[in-house]
Amino acid sequence: MKEAFTLDQSKRHKEELVVEGDKFVLNTKQDVAPVIEHAKFLKRKPPGKNFRHVAEVPLVIYHQAVREGWADDQNAWKRFLNNPDNKLFRSWEGKI
Repeated sequence: MKEAFTLDQSKRHKEELVVEGDKFVLNTKQDVAPVIEHAKFLKRKPPGKNFRHVAEVPLVIYHQAVREGWADDQNAWKRFLNNPDNKLFRSWEGKI
């Protein structure tokens, strides 16, 4: 028997725990549109010469990085942010 429980339903993200027998799956979803819009804003209005804001990363992606063990790996973040698939999160177009 499969059961689902909503854990958090804030405006930022939604979490649902699915229980199927002895298996537990946590599904997390986030509307990343506001993050992308903020990155676009920062691209149009850079903070200045001495500070370079390169990206806005959604919370669900950071949580994924923590689960997968690369949240503190600077080279992994560089690969993630330089990947063309993730360009919508970028607020600076140079190579990191």
